[in-house]
Amino acid sequence: EKEIINKVCEIIGYGNKSGGTFPTGGSMSNFMSLIMARDKKDTSIKDKGINQKLIAYGSKNAHYSLEKNISFSGIGKDNIRYIDTNNKGEIIAKELERQLKKDIDLGYYPFYLNATAGTTVMCAFDKIKELSDICKEHNVWLHVDGAFGGAVIFSNRHKALIEGVSESDSFCFNAHKTLGAPLSTSVLVVKNKKNLYNSFSNKATYLYQTHNEEFNLGQTSFECGRRNNALKFWTMWKAIGTKGIEKIVDRQFELADFARKYVINNTNYQLYSFDDSLSVCFNYKDIDPKDLCTKLYENNKLMIGYGSFNDDTFLRLVTINNQVSKKDIKDFFDILESFVSDNMGELKKTEINN
Repeated sequence: EKEIINKVCEIIGYGNKSGGTFPTGGSMSNFMSLIMARDKKDTSIKDKGINQKLIAYGSKNAHYSLEKNISFSGIGKDNIRYIDTNNKGEIIAKELERQLKKDIDLGYYPFYLNATAGTTVMCAFDKIKELSDICKEHNVWLHVDGAFGGAVIFSNRHKALIEGVSESDSFCFNAHKTLGAPLSTSVLVVKNKKNLYNSFSNKATYLYQTHNEEFNLGQTSFECGRRNNALKFWTMWKAIGTKGIEKIVDRQFELADFARKYVINNTNYQLYSFDDSLSVCFNYKDIDPKDLCTKLYENNKLMIGYGSFNDDTFLRLVTINNQVSKKDIKDFFDILESFVSDNMGELKKTEINN
């Protein structure tokens, strides 16, 4: 676990004060980052509770765990500010700055921003460098939720998508998603590991009896007893190397690009997503996406989900299985088109917004 944490911190440029842990998933990683941000803002909270109006921020496309975690932390869901995004789903930096200044003028205490590297539906990457500058100015903890797309740190071709991650306070990614490691393999790293100790260490002489705190990993984790999830990723990394992991990431983007080009080159499709995304969002002809997904599943043809962004709802093809080939993707489209052709009279129609 320590070997992986140190290597990830090195890759993203966190420096020698950094540290991390292996939480149970992306939601827990986000929760731990929130607690560290809360406790850094006010060190008395752990003992005396919250006595200030703390405000957290995230985009309208942030993972649903943000709202859940705010509730768990005692801060309250009403104290989240959801910031508007652009047509890709990226946080608009000027809107964040405007809201921060407004809250400060009202006497509130901004303390945390949850930025996203790969939003759940569109796989949008927030502009971390821009957001970091704003967060530093207002003493706000910047967490980068890369559960979906954060593995781009391993790709020379695609790591520009999270430019500025070295300026964040914490970062997480799920190796069991884009990299295909076994469940669950989630990595959370922090720029300054003292924040992990500040929020999660607790004296227990019957447990922590080694002489070196560096090996008392329970002092920096939410749980006490944990599975050795790090072993799954460590074994994979040892087997294929950093270059092998890079090839996996690059392959995912190549598959997405192949699927996206198929959609673009076929006039019966409408594309809703964009380049540099692992989500290929589209509709076929004028078929209602929810109805099409349901009937494909009920007839044992395909299992594909749908998503929504702004006022649009669409089918959502996510290309993060490295076992998939371009032929598999072409077969997917062939099956979908054949099914629609055979069942056109039974499928609901919807108006497609141009």
